[in-house]
Amino acid sequence: MKNIFLLLALVCAAGLVHAQPGSGMRSSVNPQLAPFYHGVASGDPLSDRVILWTRITTADPTATVEWEMALDTNFTLLVQSGIVTTDQSKDYCVKTDVSGLQAGTWYYYRFRHQGVNSMIGRTRTTPSGSINELRLAVVSCSNLPVGYFNAYRDIARRNEVDAVVHLGDYIYEYGSTSSIDTSRSADPPVEITSLADYRMRHSQYKLDPDLRYCHQQYPFITVWDDHETTNNSWRDGAENHTDGAEGNWQDRKSFGRRAYFEWMPIREQQAGNDSIIRRTIRWGNLVDLIMVDTRLEGRDEQVGATSAAVNDTNRTLLGADQRQWLLSELSNSPSTWKVMGNQVMVAPLTIFGTPVNADQWDGYTADRRRVYDHILNNNISNFVVFTGDIHSAWSNDLPNGSAYNSSTGAGSVGVEFVCSSVTSGGAPSVPQNIIQSANPHIKFVELGKRGYTLVDFNAQRVQGDHIFVSTITNRNFTTEVGASWLSAAGTRFLSRASGAIPARSGMPYQAPPLDEPSIPNSTGRTDEMVVLQCFPNPFEQNLGVQLYLEKPESISWQLLALDGRMIRSGNIPAAEPGLNSWLVPVGELAAGQYTFSLRTSTQQAYSKLIKTK
Repeated sequence: MKNIFLLLALVCAAGLVHAQPGSGMRSSVNPQLAPFYHGVASGDPLSDRVILWTRITTADPTATVEWEMALDTNFTLLVQSGIVTTDQSKDYCVKTDVSGLQAGTWYYYRFRHQGVNSMIGRTRTTPSGSINELRLAVVSCSNLPVGYFNAYRDIARRNEVDAVVHLGDYIYEYGSTSSIDTSRSADPPVEITSLADYRMRHSQYKLDPDLRYCHQQYPFITVWDDHETTNNSWRDGAENHTDGAEGNWQDRKSFGRRAYFEWMPIREQQAGNDSIIRRTIRWGNLVDLIMVDTRLEGRDEQVGATSAAVNDTNRTLLGADQRQWLLSELSNSPSTWKVMGNQVMVAPLTIFGTPVNADQWDGYTADRRRVYDHILNNNISNFVVFTGDIHSAWSNDLPNGSAYNSSTGAGSVGVEFVCSSVTSGGAPSVPQNIIQSANPHIKFVELGKRGYTLVDFNAQRVQGDHIFVSTITNRNFTTEVGASWLSAAGTRFLSRASGAIPARSGMPYQAPPLDEPSIPNSTGRTDEMVVLQCFPNPFEQNLGVQLYLEKPESISWQLLALDGRMIRSGNIPAAEPGLNSWLVPVGELAAGQYTFSLRTSTQQAYSKLIKTK
């Protein structure tokens, strides 16, 4: 499980259409998208720049990809263009930081390889100066096997937000678990621990059509939580990691971080350093979004909820460096609203005076006290927290201990909106009235429904609407606004809103979705077999094969010398529809160059490989 090298090799995608639940088929591989099967994405917008991302599927050792950015989907109003080279060391991901852009502007972009265009994406730079409107969709916890990503699709089709804020658990590390249909079973079908594993899991998620659609339409601002490495991780370990049996923790953490930076539209904060994700995104004078890492950078190991150590002043959630950075960002922010994008719940949650979950800020009360004191002592107003992680929706005041009055909101330090999960399971059996009676600063809680939070800012107030999807087991869904709470500027506490956030007009037209003609110059290929990835390349010992099939197939493979002589061969007699992974026993081989051939009854594909020793 730990050292299987994976080859994402075959896609029998001819005539693929949107699959229905239970069909065992995935709608995510579209032959129109070749060679950009994983779609496009953008992220980390600033007033003059934005990250653009895609991944190219190729058997070549290196690939040169062109990109274009324009003000229209026909690309007649071209504003920027360039070239990026990628290779196996980047898992053939393509990222470019496009600068020299105009503030507060919507753009369209695409990539091109050998005359073939990617799908078109849409993105926006942040505005500068005085503004009075910002709308964000806040999401977290998207576990692919347990349900369809209807929340992502709803965000995309509403066409109302300026950006999507993802607070972590973008992927999950678990192996084979129950799934709503076989098409969404985890791939690889093992708990991921190696760099190959993490790359493969990111690849599977980026093939999801609803996530791909959401990335296509908006820039994302993301941070990791624990499942991008493994459950309940901290700086030097994790609850779901066993050193030795599952490798070395620092290696595993490094693999997860590296794959994250390869596969996500996130900007490096320090050149060549994938360990730092804290950063601030500014929307003019209205909002500073301060994204922190409460998981991997500085967190001390969790303790039991009843342990006296939860109040130990030497324990930290943020780490000293990050905490000082956060306090400085809060003090120096010129914006009306100071928003902390954060993984775990800040507001206390206790039953009979005992914390319920010491993985949250309740387990690190000294850090919470330091942040609260800094806000109050420096008269920092309009502090808002975005939170994910706990698969449920909450609207909270942030009480300053006994100074807090739940009836008036006096003594609150700020407010917190916790978004529900996209799919990950909640705990609907817990009586919600008991939670609120024991924690009167919690103004709303919904434990059983899935969805996201829509947050709207202006100079007068911030409002959060908890939006829930009717189902995650079927792609036919409806939505409802479960609750709407707001905080008026200068008040530090929540009040019930008189109504939901109104629909937004005047948004630019969307990038063409995949059910419309949207890919000029597409080859229109309907190949039954497409080599998506050969991994690792170069290799030392073993190869792995990951096949993506439309229907059951018998697969044969051959390892050939460059002159065509067959060195090894074998069969995979009954590959099932969807993603399948196997280890290929290539045996002892001399170092050198080889060709790996995969064959179905109708088609053959090749990849060039290098064996290093």
